[in-house]
Amino acid sequence: MTIEQGLLAWLEANTPLQAFWMERPARNNRAIVYRAISPSFISGNLSNPGLRRDLFSITVYHDDVEKGKAIAETLMSGLHDFHGDLSGFSVQLMEFQSGFDQKLNKEAGIPVYQFNRDFLITY
Repeated sequence: MTIEQGLLAWLEANTPLQAFWMERPARNNRAIVYRAISPSFISGNLSNPGLRRDLFSITVYHDDVEKGKAIAETLMSGLHDFHGDLSGFSVQLMEFQSGFDQKLNKEAGIPVYQFNRDFLITY
């Protein structure tokens, strides 16, 4: 299993939205999209510890601002300081790093809100 598969399984099990890797499908106003922002390795000086530390961005898209914000809060409370089994994938530590909320341009007359949360994941 990969970190992407573990995140997909966790997001779909713990939120009411369908999750997608990299891109939100066209005209889908309710979705979660996750992507790697800065993949990296953890240096072990002269040895390779086999660990990675990647910054992942998880974005909630919703046409109801209150429901979207509540789902973003679910991400924060469920993933910040998380360690252990992430739906079948072993994680050393997940740490909230940053985020932002914004209203996107109206699509077909319906406002869409974006709630972005970034997590540093060591695995």
